Amino acid sequence: MLFNSLLFLVFLTIVFFANWVFPGRYRWVVLLIASIVFYIVATPAYLGVLAISVAMNYYLGIRIDTREEEKQRSNVLKWGIILNVLFLAGFKYGSTVISLPVMPFQSFKDWELTRWLVPLGISFYTFTTISYLIEVKRRHAPAERHFGYFSLYVTFFPKLIMGPIERPQNFLPQVREPKPFDYNRATDGLRLMLWGFFKKLVIADRLALAVNPVFDNPSQQSGPAIIVAAVFYSIQIYADFSGYIDIARGAAKLLGFDLSKNFNRPYASTSIKDFWTRWHITLSNWLRDYLFLPIAFWVSRKLKKQSYLGIRTDDIIYTLAISVTFIICGIWHGVGWTYFTWGALFAFYLTVGHLTEKVKRIFYKKTGLSTYKLPIQIFQIIMTFALVTMAWIVFRANSYHDIIVLISGAFHGWSDILTLQVLKNAIIASGPSTWGLFVIIFNVPLMFLVEYVVSNSKYIIRIQASLPIIRWGIYYFILGSIVLFGPSNGQEFMYYKF
Repeated sequence: MLFNSLLFLVFLTIVFFANWVFPGRYRWVVLLIASIVFYIVATPAYLGVLAISVAMNYYLGIRIDTREEEKQRSNVLKWGIILNVLFLAGFKYGSTVISLPVMPFQSFKDWELTRWLVPLGISFYTFTTISYLIEVKRRHAPAERHFGYFSLYVTFFPKLIMGPIERPQNFLPQVREPKPFDYNRATDGLRLMLWGFFKKLVIADRLALAVNPVFDNPSQQSGPAIIVAAVFYSIQIYADFSGYIDIARGAAKLLGFDLSKNFNRPYASTSIKDFWTRWHITLSNWLRDYLFLPIAFWVSRKLKKQSYLGIRTDDIIYTLAISVTFIICGIWHGVGWTYFTWGALFAFYLTVGHLTEKVKRIFYKKTGLSTYKLPIQIFQIIMTFALVTMAWIVFRANSYHDIIVLISGAFHGWSDILTLQVLKNAIIASGPSTWGLFVIIFNVPLMFLVEYVVSNSKYIIRIQASLPIIRWGIYYFILGSIVLFGPSNGQEFMYYKF
Protein backbone atom coordinates (compact mmCIF):
# COMPACT_ATOMS: atom_id res chain seq x y z
CA MET A 1 0.00 0.00 0.00
CA LEU A 2 1.76 3.11 -1.26
CA PHE A 3 1.51 6.29 0.80
CA ASN A 4 0.92 8.23 -2.42
CA SER A 5 -2.26 6.31 -3.28
CA LEU A 6 -5.95 6.91 -2.76
CA LEU A 7 -6.19 3.54 -1.00
CA PHE A 8 -3.81 4.71 1.71
CA LEU A 9 -5.78 7.90 2.31
CA VAL A 10 -8.99 5.89 2.70
CA PHE A 11 -7.20 3.41 4.97
CA LEU A 12 -5.70 6.19 7.14
CA THR A 13 -9.09 7.91 7.46
CA ILE A 14 -10.70 4.70 8.74
CA VAL A 15 -7.83 4.05 11.16
CA PHE A 16 -7.94 7.65 12.39
CA PHE A 17 -11.60 7.47 13.40
CA ALA A 18 -11.29 3.94 14.80
CA ASN A 19 -8.25 4.98 16.85
CA TRP A 20 -10.01 7.87 18.57
CA VAL A 21 -13.35 6.11 19.03
CA PHE A 22 -11.82 3.33 21.12
CA PRO A 23 -10.76 4.01 24.73
CA GLY A 24 -7.08 4.80 25.20
CA ARG A 25 -6.13 1.46 26.73
CA TYR A 26 -7.39 -0.39 23.64
CA ARG A 27 -5.97 1.84 20.93
CA TRP A 28 -2.91 -0.35 20.60
CA VAL A 29 -5.24 -3.13 19.41
CA VAL A 30 -6.68 -0.91 16.67
CA LEU A 31 -3.24 0.24 15.55
CA LEU A 32 -1.73 -3.25 15.62
CA ILE A 33 -4.58 -4.64 13.52
CA ALA A 34 -4.22 -1.68 11.16
CA SER A 35 -0.47 -2.29 10.86
CA ILE A 36 -1.01 -5.97 10.08
CA VAL A 37 -3.63 -5.09 7.45
CA PHE A 38 -1.27 -2.49 5.98
CA TYR A 39 1.51 -5.06 5.64
CA ILE A 40 -0.80 -7.74 4.25
CA VAL A 41 -2.02 -5.37 1.54
CA ALA A 42 1.56 -4.32 0.74
CA THR A 43 3.19 -7.77 0.77
CA PRO A 44 1.01 -10.61 2.13
CA ALA A 45 3.56 -13.37 1.49
CA TYR A 46 5.97 -12.05 4.11
CA LEU A 47 3.72 -11.47 7.09
CA GLY A 48 5.12 -14.68 8.58
CA VAL A 49 8.68 -13.37 8.28
CA LEU A 50 7.70 -10.20 10.13
CA ALA A 51 5.89 -12.24 12.81
CA ILE A 52 8.96 -14.44 13.37
CA SER A 53 11.16 -11.36 13.77
CA VAL A 54 8.73 -9.85 16.30
CA ALA A 55 8.41 -13.05 18.36
CA MET A 56 12.14 -13.77 18.30
CA ASN A 57 13.15 -10.30 19.48
CA TYR A 58 10.39 -10.14 22.09
CA TYR A 59 11.80 -13.33 23.63
CA LEU A 60 15.43 -12.17 23.33
CA GLY A 61 14.67 -8.83 24.96
CA ILE A 62 13.18 -10.52 28.02
CA ARG A 63 16.12 -12.95 28.17
CA ILE A 64 18.54 -10.03 28.24
CA ASP A 65 16.53 -8.12 30.83
CA THR A 66 16.30 -11.06 33.23
CA ARG A 67 20.07 -11.56 33.29
CA GLU A 68 21.84 -9.58 36.01
CA GLU A 69 25.45 -10.34 35.10
CA GLU A 70 26.81 -8.20 32.28
CA LYS A 71 28.57 -11.15 30.66
CA GLN A 72 25.31 -13.09 30.42
CA ARG A 73 23.48 -10.04 29.06
CA SER A 74 26.25 -9.55 26.49
CA ASN A 75 26.09 -13.20 25.41
CA VAL A 76 22.34 -13.07 24.81
CA LEU A 77 22.74 -9.77 22.95
CA LYS A 78 25.52 -11.23 20.82
CA TRP A 79 23.34 -14.14 19.73
CA GLY A 80 20.41 -11.80 19.20
CA ILE A 81 22.44 -9.61 16.86
CA ILE A 82 23.79 -12.65 15.01
CA LEU A 83 20.28 -14.05 14.51
CA ASN A 84 18.93 -10.72 13.29
CA VAL A 85 21.85 -10.16 10.92
CA LEU A 86 21.54 -13.68 9.53
CA PHE A 87 17.80 -13.14 9.20
CA LEU A 88 18.36 -9.94 7.21
CA ALA A 89 21.29 -11.22 5.18
CA GLY A 90 19.58 -14.50 4.34
CA PHE A 91 16.61 -12.78 2.76
CA LYS A 92 18.39 -9.77 1.29
CA TYR A 93 21.44 -11.49 -0.16
CA GLY A 94 20.16 -15.06 -0.53
CA SER A 95 19.44 -14.76 -4.24
CA THR A 96 22.96 -13.43 -4.87
CA VAL A 97 24.55 -16.33 -2.98
CA ILE A 98 22.38 -18.92 -4.72
CA SER A 99 23.23 -17.52 -8.15
CA LEU A 100 27.01 -17.75 -7.62
CA PRO A 101 28.72 -20.17 -10.06
CA VAL A 102 30.20 -22.19 -7.20
CA MET A 103 26.84 -22.86 -5.58
CA PRO A 104 25.11 -26.20 -6.28
CA PHE A 105 21.73 -24.63 -7.01
CA GLN A 106 21.87 -24.49 -10.79
CA SER A 107 18.13 -25.11 -11.11
CA PHE A 108 17.49 -21.79 -9.32
CA LYS A 109 19.61 -19.73 -11.72
CA ASP A 110 16.71 -18.60 -13.93
CA TRP A 111 14.38 -17.77 -11.06
CA GLU A 112 13.41 -14.21 -10.31
CA LEU A 113 14.66 -14.65 -6.76
CA THR A 114 15.32 -11.08 -5.69
CA ARG A 115 11.68 -10.06 -5.25
CA TRP A 116 10.81 -13.42 -3.77
CA LEU A 117 13.51 -13.29 -1.15
CA VAL A 118 13.34 -9.69 0.10
CA PRO A 119 10.43 -8.94 2.44
CA LEU A 120 9.28 -5.33 2.33
CA GLY A 121 10.80 -3.18 5.07
CA ILE A 122 13.10 -5.89 6.47
CA SER A 123 16.13 -3.58 6.52
CA PHE A 124 14.30 -1.05 8.65
CA TYR A 125 12.49 -3.30 11.07
CA THR A 126 15.62 -5.42 11.59
CA PHE A 127 17.60 -2.33 12.58
CA THR A 128 14.70 -1.38 14.85
CA THR A 129 14.82 -4.72 16.67
CA ILE A 130 18.63 -4.67 16.97
CA SER A 131 18.33 -1.18 18.45
CA TYR A 132 15.79 -2.53 20.93
CA LEU A 133 18.05 -5.38 22.08
CA ILE A 134 21.06 -3.09 22.51
CA GLU A 135 19.10 -0.47 24.44
CA VAL A 136 17.72 -3.17 26.76
CA LYS A 137 21.19 -4.59 27.29
CA ARG A 138 22.57 -1.13 28.09
CA ARG A 139 19.67 -0.61 30.54
CA HIS A 140 18.52 2.45 28.63
CA ALA A 141 15.08 0.85 28.31
CA PRO A 142 13.36 -2.07 30.05
CA ALA A 143 12.31 -5.10 28.05
CA GLU A 144 8.69 -4.79 27.00
CA ARG A 145 6.69 -7.61 28.62
CA HIS A 146 3.45 -6.79 26.82
CA PHE A 147 3.63 -8.69 23.54
CA GLY A 148 1.01 -6.47 21.91
CA TYR A 149 2.86 -3.27 22.78
CA PHE A 150 6.13 -4.71 21.51
CA SER A 151 4.48 -5.90 18.29
CA LEU A 152 3.13 -2.41 17.67
CA TYR A 153 6.58 -0.91 18.33
CA VAL A 154 8.05 -3.01 15.52
CA THR A 155 5.11 -2.95 13.08
CA PHE A 156 3.57 0.54 13.51
CA PHE A 157 2.58 1.12 9.90
CA PRO A 158 3.69 4.75 9.37
CA LYS A 159 7.32 3.78 10.10
CA LEU A 160 7.34 0.08 9.21
CA ILE A 161 8.54 0.21 5.61
CA MET A 162 11.03 3.09 5.49
CA GLY A 163 11.50 4.37 9.02
CA PRO A 164 12.32 6.46 10.90
CA ILE A 165 14.23 3.88 12.98
CA GLU A 166 12.74 4.44 16.42
CA ARG A 167 14.38 3.49 19.70
CA PRO A 168 12.24 1.79 22.34
CA GLN A 169 12.56 4.58 24.92
CA ASN A 170 11.13 7.04 22.39
CA PHE A 171 8.22 4.94 21.13
CA LEU A 172 7.05 2.45 23.77
CA PRO A 173 6.10 5.06 26.42
CA GLN A 174 3.70 6.52 23.83
CA VAL A 175 2.05 3.12 23.47
CA ARG A 176 1.75 2.57 27.23
CA GLU A 177 0.47 6.07 27.92
CA PRO A 178 -1.78 7.06 25.02
CA LYS A 179 -2.43 10.77 24.68
CA PRO A 180 -5.92 12.30 24.35
CA PHE A 181 -6.92 13.74 21.01
CA ASP A 182 -5.13 17.01 20.36
CA TYR A 183 -6.53 19.22 17.61
CA ASN A 184 -3.26 21.13 17.16
CA ARG A 185 -1.28 17.89 16.88
CA ALA A 186 -3.74 16.59 14.28
CA THR A 187 -3.55 19.76 12.18
CA ASP A 188 0.26 19.66 12.42
CA GLY A 189 0.06 16.10 11.12
CA LEU A 190 -2.11 17.11 8.17
CA ARG A 191 0.29 19.93 7.28
CA LEU A 192 3.24 17.54 7.42
CA MET A 193 1.46 15.03 5.20
CA LEU A 194 0.48 17.73 2.70
CA TRP A 195 4.08 18.91 2.50
CA GLY A 196 5.31 15.33 2.11
CA PHE A 197 2.92 14.72 -0.78
CA PHE A 198 4.11 17.96 -2.39
CA LYS A 199 7.76 16.89 -2.21
CA LYS A 200 7.02 13.41 -3.51
CA LEU A 201 4.50 14.13 -6.27
CA VAL A 202 5.41 17.60 -7.47
CA ILE A 203 9.19 17.43 -7.11
CA ALA A 204 10.55 13.87 -6.80
CA ASP A 205 8.29 12.22 -9.39
CA ARG A 206 8.68 15.15 -11.77
CA LEU A 207 12.48 15.04 -11.46
CA ALA A 208 12.41 11.30 -12.11
CA LEU A 209 11.23 12.04 -15.65
CA ALA A 210 14.57 13.77 -16.31
CA VAL A 211 16.79 11.49 -14.22
CA ASN A 212 15.74 8.01 -15.33
CA PRO A 213 16.43 8.34 -19.10
CA VAL A 214 19.99 9.56 -18.41
CA PHE A 215 20.96 6.93 -15.86
CA ASP A 216 19.26 4.12 -17.79
CA ASN A 217 21.08 4.98 -21.03
CA PRO A 218 24.26 6.85 -19.99
CA SER A 219 26.31 6.21 -23.13
CA GLN A 220 23.95 8.34 -25.24
CA GLN A 221 24.11 11.42 -23.00
CA SER A 222 26.06 14.66 -23.25
CA GLY A 223 28.06 16.11 -20.38
CA PRO A 224 25.48 18.80 -19.54
CA ALA A 225 22.67 16.24 -19.50
CA ILE A 226 24.65 13.98 -17.12
CA ILE A 227 25.49 16.83 -14.76
CA VAL A 228 21.90 18.08 -14.73
CA ALA A 229 20.59 14.55 -14.16
CA ALA A 230 23.06 14.02 -11.30
CA VAL A 231 22.01 17.27 -9.61
CA PHE A 232 18.35 16.44 -10.21
CA TYR A 233 18.86 13.00 -8.69
CA SER A 234 20.38 14.51 -5.56
CA ILE A 235 17.25 16.63 -5.18
CA GLN A 236 14.96 13.78 -6.21
CA ILE A 237 16.20 11.31 -3.61
CA TYR A 238 15.94 13.98 -0.91
CA ALA A 239 12.42 15.05 -1.90
CA ASP A 240 11.31 11.44 -2.26
CA PHE A 241 12.71 10.07 1.01
CA SER A 242 12.08 13.12 3.18
CA GLY A 243 8.62 13.38 1.62
CA TYR A 244 7.89 9.84 2.78
CA ILE A 245 9.14 10.65 6.26
CA ASP A 246 6.96 13.77 6.40
CA ILE A 247 3.92 11.70 5.46
CA ALA A 248 4.87 9.03 8.02
CA ARG A 249 5.39 11.57 10.81
CA GLY A 250 2.19 13.37 9.85
CA ALA A 251 0.14 10.15 9.86
CA ALA A 252 1.64 9.23 13.25
CA LYS A 253 0.67 12.64 14.66
CA LEU A 254 -2.90 12.08 13.50
CA LEU A 255 -2.88 8.89 15.59
CA GLY A 256 -1.31 10.54 18.66
CA PHE A 257 2.36 9.55 18.14
CA ASP A 258 5.53 11.56 17.65
CA LEU A 259 8.15 9.99 15.39
CA SER A 260 11.75 11.18 15.20
CA LYS A 261 12.81 13.85 12.76
CA ASN A 262 14.89 12.26 10.01
CA PHE A 263 16.10 15.21 7.92
CA ASN A 264 17.39 18.67 8.75
CA ARG A 265 18.17 20.54 5.52
CA PRO A 266 21.05 18.22 4.53
CA TYR A 267 22.01 20.21 1.44
CA ALA A 268 22.83 23.18 3.67
CA SER A 269 25.70 21.12 5.13
CA THR A 270 29.17 22.63 5.18
CA SER A 271 31.01 19.28 5.30
CA ILE A 272 30.37 15.59 4.73
CA LYS A 273 30.44 15.06 8.49
CA ASP A 274 27.79 17.77 8.85
CA PHE A 275 25.79 16.13 6.04
CA TRP A 276 25.52 12.86 7.98
CA THR A 277 24.17 14.70 11.02
CA ARG A 278 21.35 16.04 8.82
CA TRP A 279 20.62 13.19 6.37
CA HIS A 280 18.63 10.12 7.48
CA ILE A 281 19.29 11.14 11.07
CA THR A 282 17.92 8.02 12.75
CA LEU A 283 20.12 5.78 10.58
CA SER A 284 23.14 8.05 11.14
CA ASN A 285 22.61 7.87 14.90
CA TRP A 286 22.13 4.10 14.69
CA LEU A 287 25.43 3.72 12.82
CA ARG A 288 27.23 6.03 15.22
CA ASP A 289 25.97 4.44 18.45
CA TYR A 290 25.90 0.76 17.48
CA LEU A 291 28.75 0.47 14.97
CA PHE A 292 31.21 3.36 14.87
CA LEU A 293 31.64 3.94 18.61
CA PRO A 294 31.85 0.23 19.60
CA ILE A 295 34.34 -0.43 16.79
CA ALA A 296 36.40 2.62 17.74
CA PHE A 297 36.40 1.54 21.39
CA TRP A 298 37.43 -2.03 20.49
CA VAL A 299 40.27 -0.86 18.24
CA SER A 300 41.46 1.62 20.87
CA ARG A 301 41.87 -1.22 23.34
CA LYS A 302 44.06 -3.12 20.88
CA LEU A 303 46.35 -0.24 19.99
CA LYS A 304 48.62 0.70 22.90
CA LYS A 305 51.04 3.13 21.26
CA GLN A 306 50.40 6.81 20.54
CA SER A 307 51.36 6.38 16.91
CA TYR A 308 52.21 3.69 14.34
CA LEU A 309 54.50 4.38 11.37
CA GLY A 310 54.17 8.07 12.15
CA ILE A 311 50.36 8.01 12.08
CA ARG A 312 48.53 9.06 15.22
CA THR A 313 46.59 6.24 16.87
CA ASP A 314 43.46 8.40 17.03
CA ASP A 315 43.56 8.81 13.24
CA ILE A 316 44.00 5.06 12.72
CA ILE A 317 41.06 4.33 15.02
CA TYR A 318 38.83 6.83 13.23
CA THR A 319 39.79 5.56 9.77
CA LEU A 320 39.16 1.90 10.63
CA ALA A 321 35.90 2.57 12.47
CA ILE A 322 34.43 4.91 9.85
CA SER A 323 35.46 2.59 6.97
CA VAL A 324 33.77 -0.48 8.47
CA THR A 325 30.71 1.57 9.46
CA PHE A 326 30.07 3.03 6.02
CA ILE A 327 30.86 -0.12 4.08
CA ILE A 328 28.21 -1.85 6.21
CA CYS A 329 25.94 1.12 5.56
CA GLY A 330 26.48 0.65 1.84
CA ILE A 331 25.70 -3.06 1.74
CA TRP A 332 22.71 -2.49 4.06
CA HIS A 333 21.21 -0.38 1.30
CA GLY A 334 21.38 -3.07 -1.32
CA VAL A 335 23.08 -5.92 -3.13
CA GLY A 336 25.87 -5.05 -5.54
CA TRP A 337 29.31 -3.49 -5.75
CA THR A 338 27.82 -0.07 -6.50
CA TYR A 339 26.38 0.11 -2.96
CA PHE A 340 29.64 -1.14 -1.48
CA THR A 341 31.51 1.55 -3.41
CA TRP A 342 29.03 4.22 -2.34
CA GLY A 343 29.68 3.36 1.30
CA ALA A 344 33.44 3.22 0.78
CA LEU A 345 33.37 6.59 -0.99
CA PHE A 346 31.65 8.26 1.96
CA ALA A 347 34.17 6.59 4.29
CA PHE A 348 36.93 8.11 2.15
CA TYR A 349 35.29 11.55 2.26
CA LEU A 350 34.94 11.41 6.04
CA THR A 351 38.47 10.14 6.57
CA VAL A 352 40.02 12.88 4.43
CA GLY A 353 37.85 15.46 6.16
CA HIS A 354 38.97 14.20 9.56
CA LEU A 355 42.67 14.08 8.68
CA THR A 356 42.69 17.57 7.14
CA GLU A 357 40.47 19.30 9.69
CA LYS A 358 43.35 20.84 11.64
CA VAL A 359 45.20 21.83 8.45
CA LYS A 360 42.10 23.61 7.12
CA ARG A 361 41.63 25.57 10.34
CA ILE A 362 45.26 26.72 10.26
CA PHE A 363 45.00 27.61 6.56
CA TYR A 364 41.88 29.73 7.06
CA LYS A 365 43.46 31.49 10.03
CA LYS A 366 46.86 32.12 8.41
CA THR A 367 45.35 33.44 5.17
CA GLY A 368 42.75 35.57 6.93
CA LEU A 369 39.92 33.75 5.16
CA SER A 370 38.33 32.92 8.51
CA THR A 371 37.05 36.50 8.67
CA TYR A 372 34.98 35.96 5.51
CA LYS A 373 32.50 33.64 7.15
CA LEU A 374 29.60 33.88 4.69
CA PRO A 375 31.64 33.36 1.47
CA ILE A 376 33.50 30.47 3.09
CA GLN A 377 30.23 28.91 4.23
CA ILE A 378 28.73 29.22 0.74
CA PHE A 379 31.86 27.67 -0.78
CA GLN A 380 31.73 24.79 1.74
CA ILE A 381 28.04 24.16 1.01
CA ILE A 382 28.69 24.04 -2.76
CA MET A 383 31.68 21.70 -2.38
CA THR A 384 29.79 19.41 0.00
CA PHE A 385 26.85 19.24 -2.39
CA ALA A 386 29.21 18.42 -5.27
CA LEU A 387 30.84 15.58 -3.32
CA VAL A 388 27.48 14.20 -2.22
CA THR A 389 26.19 14.39 -5.80
CA MET A 390 29.22 12.41 -6.97
CA ALA A 391 28.34 9.76 -4.39
CA TRP A 392 24.72 9.73 -5.58
CA ILE A 393 25.92 8.98 -9.12
CA VAL A 394 27.58 5.83 -7.76
CA PHE A 395 24.45 5.01 -5.73
CA ARG A 396 22.04 5.44 -8.67
CA ALA A 397 24.14 3.86 -11.44
CA ASN A 398 23.03 0.41 -12.58
CA SER A 399 26.56 -1.02 -12.77
CA TYR A 400 30.27 -0.22 -12.48
CA HIS A 401 30.39 0.22 -16.24
CA ASP A 402 27.65 2.85 -16.04
CA ILE A 403 29.53 4.68 -13.27
CA ILE A 404 32.59 4.98 -15.52
CA VAL A 405 30.48 6.08 -18.50
CA LEU A 406 28.61 8.69 -16.45
CA ILE A 407 31.66 10.19 -14.78
CA SER A 408 33.78 10.25 -17.95
CA GLY A 409 30.86 11.47 -20.04
CA ALA A 410 30.25 14.37 -17.68
CA PHE A 411 33.39 16.06 -19.06
CA HIS A 412 32.38 15.91 -22.72
CA GLY A 413 30.02 18.00 -24.82
CA TRP A 414 30.44 21.28 -22.97
CA SER A 415 31.82 23.13 -25.98
CA ASP A 416 28.32 23.21 -27.43
CA ILE A 417 26.86 25.02 -24.43
CA LEU A 418 26.89 28.55 -25.84
CA THR A 419 23.43 29.67 -24.78
CA LEU A 420 20.87 28.85 -22.14
CA GLN A 421 18.61 27.61 -24.93
CA VAL A 422 21.13 24.86 -25.80
CA LEU A 423 21.31 23.83 -22.14
CA LYS A 424 17.53 23.85 -21.92
CA ASN A 425 17.32 21.60 -24.99
CA ALA A 426 19.83 19.20 -23.44
CA ILE A 427 17.69 18.94 -20.32
CA ILE A 428 14.40 18.54 -22.17
CA ALA A 429 15.92 15.89 -24.44
CA SER A 430 16.53 13.75 -21.36
CA GLY A 431 12.93 13.62 -20.24
CA PRO A 432 10.73 16.52 -19.11
CA SER A 433 8.76 18.82 -21.36
CA THR A 434 9.19 22.58 -21.35
CA TRP A 435 6.27 22.76 -18.93
CA GLY A 436 7.83 20.09 -16.73
CA LEU A 437 11.11 21.99 -16.73
CA PHE A 438 9.29 25.13 -15.57
CA VAL A 439 7.64 23.18 -12.75
CA ILE A 440 11.06 21.91 -11.63
CA ILE A 441 12.76 25.31 -11.79
CA PHE A 442 9.97 26.97 -9.82
CA ASN A 443 9.20 24.35 -7.20
CA VAL A 444 12.67 23.11 -6.23
CA PRO A 445 13.83 26.53 -4.92
CA LEU A 446 10.40 26.89 -3.30
CA MET A 447 10.92 23.62 -1.42
CA PHE A 448 14.29 24.70 -0.04
CA LEU A 449 12.95 28.17 0.82
CA VAL A 450 9.99 26.74 2.73
CA GLU A 451 12.21 24.35 4.66
CA TYR A 452 14.56 27.19 5.57
CA VAL A 453 11.60 29.21 6.83
CA VAL A 454 10.23 26.25 8.80
CA SER A 455 13.63 25.71 10.43
CA ASN A 456 13.63 29.29 11.73
CA SER A 457 11.31 29.72 14.71
CA LYS A 458 10.84 33.47 14.24
CA TYR A 459 9.29 32.90 10.80
CA ILE A 460 7.03 30.17 12.16
CA ILE A 461 5.72 32.53 14.82
CA ARG A 462 4.97 35.15 12.18
CA ILE A 463 3.13 32.64 9.98
CA GLN A 464 1.08 31.37 12.91
CA ALA A 465 0.19 34.96 13.83
CA SER A 466 -0.78 35.83 10.26
CA LEU A 467 -4.35 36.11 9.02
CA PRO A 468 -6.18 32.81 8.35
CA ILE A 469 -6.61 33.79 4.70
CA ILE A 470 -2.80 33.83 4.30
CA ARG A 471 -2.31 30.46 5.97
CA TRP A 472 -5.12 28.82 4.05
CA GLY A 473 -3.85 30.43 0.85
CA ILE A 474 -0.54 28.62 1.39
CA TYR A 475 -2.32 25.30 2.02
CA TYR A 476 -4.48 25.64 -1.10
CA PHE A 477 -1.45 26.61 -3.18
CA ILE A 478 0.36 23.43 -2.13
CA LEU A 479 -2.74 21.31 -2.69
CA GLY A 480 -3.32 22.90 -6.08
CA SER A 481 0.30 22.27 -7.05
CA ILE A 482 -0.10 18.59 -6.19
CA VAL A 483 -3.23 18.34 -8.36
CA LEU A 484 -1.83 20.33 -11.28
CA PHE A 485 1.84 19.39 -11.34
CA GLY A 486 1.99 15.89 -9.92
CA PRO A 487 2.55 13.29 -12.69
CA SER A 488 -0.49 11.08 -13.23
CA ASN A 489 1.65 7.92 -13.05
CA GLY A 490 2.88 8.26 -9.47
CA GLN A 491 5.92 6.13 -8.70
CA GLU A 492 6.64 4.12 -5.60
CA PHE A 493 9.00 5.62 -3.05
CA MET A 494 12.65 5.08 -3.89
CA TYR A 495 13.60 3.57 -0.52
CA TYR A 496 10.91 0.87 -0.77
CA LYS A 497 13.47 -1.44 -2.37
CA PHE A 498 15.91 -1.04 0.54
